[in-house]
Amino acid sequence: MRASKTLAALAMAAILGGCASSVPLQQGQVGAITRDAAPAQIDQALGQATVVAQYEFKEGEGHYTARHYNLQTGTQQQMTMVCTPTCIPIFITVPVLTEYVVIQTLPERKVHAWGTLEELSKDADPLVSGLMPTVKQRLADAKAAKK
Repeated sequence: MRASKTLAALAMAAILGGCASSVPLQQGQVGAITRDAAPAQIDQALGQATVVAQYEFKEGEGHYTARHYNLQTGTQQQMTMVCTPTCIPIFITVPVLTEYVVIQTLPERKVHAWGTLEELSKDADPLVSGLMPTVKQRLADAKAAKK
């Protein structure tokens, strides 16, 4: 009986752990982004992180590409119950994520801005904060198209 409870708990943990299909961006990767980095360096810094949305857009005289990621800012514990026939709480560590964007100019792919949507919306540089209404709308459009 005890073995079946343990197997059920392990199966549930494996199922829930398998739900994470994307690789989040990590703080160390963000720290490697600089304004003067070459496009290849930026691609290397972003590594295997999953791009959530990517698009090109024009704003004023500029032509840009934006890549959106989920940035892992921490972890938290979540609890689920496995009942076979008695209930056992299972605690799972899950990442805490926030939306993050890297904006590059085209065609040279020079880094223009990077940060969370909130950070960039409040940026003192109007050449950065002025892009954010378009960036947010294009992200919303990309999410709606995925549904």
